[in-house]
Amino acid sequence: MKIFCSKDALLSGVNAVQRAVSSKNTLPILQGILIKAKQQTIQFAVTDLEMGIRCEVPAQVIEEGAMVVPAKLFTEVVRKLPDTTIILEERDKSITICYYQSEIILNGYDPEEFPLLPDLLDPLSFTLTIALFKNMIRQTIFACAIEENRPVFTGTLLQIEDSSIRVVATDTHRLAYSIAEIQNPEKLNFSGIIPAKTLSEIYRLLRDEDEVLIISFSNNQVVFKFGSIYLVSRLIEGQFPNYKQVIPQTCETKVNLSVRSFLEAVERASLLSRDKSGANIIKIDVIENELRIDQTSEFGQISEQIDIEMEGKNVMIAFNTKFLIDALKVIDSEQIIFELSGPFSPGVMRPLDNPNYLYLVLPVRTS
Repeated sequence: MKIFCSKDALLSGVNAVQRAVSSKNTLPILQGILIKAKQQTIQFAVTDLEMGIRCEVPAQVIEEGAMVVPAKLFTEVVRKLPDTTIILEERDKSITICYYQSEIILNGYDPEEFPLLPDLLDPLSFTLTIALFKNMIRQTIFACAIEENRPVFTGTLLQIEDSSIRVVATDTHRLAYSIAEIQNPEKLNFSGIIPAKTLSEIYRLLRDEDEVLIISFSNNQVVFKFGSIYLVSRLIEGQFPNYKQVIPQTCETKVNLSVRSFLEAVERASLLSRDKSGANIIKIDVIENELRIDQTSEFGQISEQIDIEMEGKNVMIAFNTKFLIDALKVIDSEQIIFELSGPFSPGVMRPLDNPNYLYLVLPVRTS
């Protein structure tokens, strides 16, 4: 294998794939990046056996071939290379990196041992715009669970039905839901739980200038194709909870308030809300067109008042501040409707000008 290419091309390739390198697997080959030179492109590939990313960049290929290089070291070397033409040459399972009159030799692995990223057999595919899907990820992924003892909650439910796409995430304490209209002339249906790590990578890699995203799926895998990126991921096995049963259809109190004012007030109150267990809990009092947050702790006290419009009963309720802040930061609207039904029922936030998004959060029982 012998290739001439720019530093920028090398850097864009390794940056696209290196975050998918296995951090847990002890197999040396999975700590590597597969570099394949073919038809005037370099293909970079990485997999941790649950997710794999492939990326192609242009190059002048003198001799085709393949090589697996240690991912972390190769990435660090590429970042420190000068801005000039780089020559990559494979010799006896090592790769030589030449620039100016200098060279670096890195020991590598046999490419025959690298697990191939599967191309799905007879997949079903649909397309949607990058901007739409990126925003749906941003507004839901934070609600996924981090602990892996219940895997279905560590992923996001993606559903395609007729001309609708739904993305739902929950960690059992809160739930984020987004729905949008898409073109689906073939009326394809899909329902699968995609790992949060996969969606985080897709969000990082998606560029607004890439116009469309192609999603393909088969029994237990899903593929995302956009620009020069091919990302394949396993789907999480298990039954996602029936989220429709959880969302209240009525409420006792409806509050119309400013997203920015509410977010800033909750953030200030959270500075004084940490209790001895480390939880950040604030009590909210909705009464006569005013929302009050009165917080007292060993650090001091704060009293916040926000003017609101309300319908229904006065209510006092407590929430984890992180769960409120996470949602308020991703809501793009200026105003929300906050629906409440007493101190022990979930609260539901809905952007005033966007009926396609909602966020449900369970209250905290306080003494």
